[in-house]
Amino acid sequence: MKKISTLKLIALAAVLSCGGKAWAADFDLSGLNAADIRSSQADIKVPAAQMEADEVIGVDLSIRVPFKILKKAVTMAAASEKCLTIIDPAAPVVSKSGEFLKISNITVDANGIIVQPTLTLKPFLEGRDKLAIRIQKIQVHASMAPDAASSGARTTGSPIRADAGNGQAINQEQLMAQVMDVMIKSAYSALNAKLKVEHPMIKAEDILTLKYDKASWTLRATFSSKVLRELVPAGLVGDLHLTGFTFNDTGLVLKIQTAE
Repeated sequence: MKKISTLKLIALAAVLSCGGKAWAADFDLSGLNAADIRSSQADIKVPAAQMEADEVIGVDLSIRVPFKILKKAVTMAAASEKCLTIIDPAAPVVSKSGEFLKISNITVDANGIIVQPTLTLKPFLEGRDKLAIRIQKIQVHASMAPDAASSGARTTGSPIRADAGNGQAINQEQLMAQVMDVMIKSAYSALNAKLKVEHPMIKAEDILTLKYDKASWTLRATFSSKVLRELVPAGLVGDLHLTGFTFNDTGLVLKIQTAE
């Protein structure tokens, strides 16, 4: 992958300042990395303290994330955490199901209970930089649940015929919390493994915070705009924020903008 040069950064600044906004497709940033940016800051010095609010360059981006990329991320997570595996490497993991997203084709070891969940999810933006994913429906096959009636649509508090070795039944709410705990840990492990190679000074927790609310069956992700200051020369552009989220048959579409 080619490195971004100081000249290219200057050209980017010129393009942005002329139009005020730029689309990702109009300017190739595929080679951008933290080392290149830091090394170029010796040549491009724009002190943030001297920049007025209306002098900061605005950015308006639409970022497409194909479902195949998400599957690769799950594959990386499975390699980092043995509690998560993909059942069929040739089949999709994330897909569109009507107005919802569906996650399937995975096995989760939830404290000794081997679970194969199919989750129907409703993702939505709760606010700037805040993405929520609510579980609308859950179908579960657990290796310790011989009764087929234990699978089906989510009913809060309905029991799954399985136990964690202490003879007490685990209900779907408890089991889902354990599954989400594994998936959150796997996501952090995979992201940290990638950052360790490309951006060793940045940790997964610096980029986003993942929290699951068992009572509302909702996973909340909060993104940090501060981490981008490590990748963009000070004062060149304003802080970038997640301001929109949609999805289609092929993947997710994220809207990234600077503050108005």
